[in-house]
Amino acid sequence: MTDTEKKIMLRLCAKVMEYADFATDKEAEHLVNWVLLFNERKQNNNKIRRLMAVHKEVTSEKNGSIKAALERGKAICEKRDQLYEGQQKIKHKLWKLEKEI
Repeated sequence: MTDTEKKIMLRLCAKVMEYADFATDKEAEHLVNWVLLFNERKQNNNKIRRLMAVHKEVTSEKNGSIKAALERGKAICEKRDQLYEGQQKIKHKLWKLEKEI
């Protein structure tokens, strides 16, 4: 999703939130929540890709000690695993919302 698309989706959500009555219209609430969760999932995917790029650089590093490179790689993998766990929670929430929509 491009920056322009993100800005438009955010403005659309703001308008929906301004004019929708979430107390009576659950579909509007679910749609807004879906858009927000979908965007969060995309951002997490981008973070994971960047971490994996750094991990690839660290593991292919020939300079310095192998032990230090492994420790840096281990820290990156732990961060990636935390993001994956968050992704699973977001996917579950999205699935529930899609089922209700």
